[in-house]
Amino acid sequence: MNVSQFTLFDDIFFSVVMQDKDTAEYVTRLCTGIPDLKLINSNIQQALRNLIGKSSTLDFIGEDSTGKVFNIEVQNVGDKAHFGPMRSRFHQSIIDASLVPKGEGEKDYDKLPEVYVIFITPFNPLKEYGRKKVTYISKTYIDGIEWNRKVHEIYLNAEVKDGSELSEMLQYFKTADPNDTRFGPLSNSVRKYKYVDEEVDYMCRAVEEYAEERERIAFEKAAVEIARNKTEVVDSLLKEGFPLEKALKIAKIDEETYNSHRTA
Repeated sequence: MNVSQFTLFDDIFFSVVMQDKDTAEYVTRLCTGIPDLKLINSNIQQALRNLIGKSSTLDFIGEDSTGKVFNIEVQNVGDKAHFGPMRSRFHQSIIDASLVPKGEGEKDYDKLPEVYVIFITPFNPLKEYGRKKVTYISKTYIDGIEWNRKVHEIYLNAEVKDGSELSEMLQYFKTADPNDTRFGPLSNSVRKYKYVDEEVDYMCRAVEEYAEERERIAFEKAAVEIARNKTEVVDSLLKEGFPLEKALKIAKIDEETYNSHRTA
């Protein structure tokens, strides 16, 4: 895909644009409704990559001056069939596992940061339920009483229009028109990565690296799945009375790989 064709619903383009602190702050303020939000770290993605060993998990994650953590994910039309509450649970779990302090006693969970998990979609996720809002907020309740877990789940969509500044920005996500200057630092970043030669080159390299990383992850997943299938073959042969050595030979798998996947 040519760089000029990217929209902000393409996660690689969104991630690159959000590397600019002013842009990230502008978008996060509108998404959360916190007008005085100040990001001290506009992208702590690299730190999380080092901790969780995955580079394509989170589209954007930042931290504000009070320690709150903001995760923003963009979903395209192709994600609609697989979109749901488990996505939010998955992203929250990654953040919690990565950022909770370790080794400071059994109440480390008290130090979990306040987290905003925000999904931006081109489709209305609650349309089939007759809901027609730009913003949906999910909260946890116990017997009708709000149970504050310091987790805010916010779902924003560009299908519904209400004329608000937030809604207008979400419409802009669908075009990422470099000639549209209404959205301050966000418009500036989009224009920079679509028009300025050196920035376009950077964007192209980022896309290539992203594609290579996706290919690597897919290959690793396939390799794991093949190993698991072979492990199941060995297990079946062992149940039939085959000796381990022969079962491993038939399944074409070594004993170390078999043991690692059998106990996984």
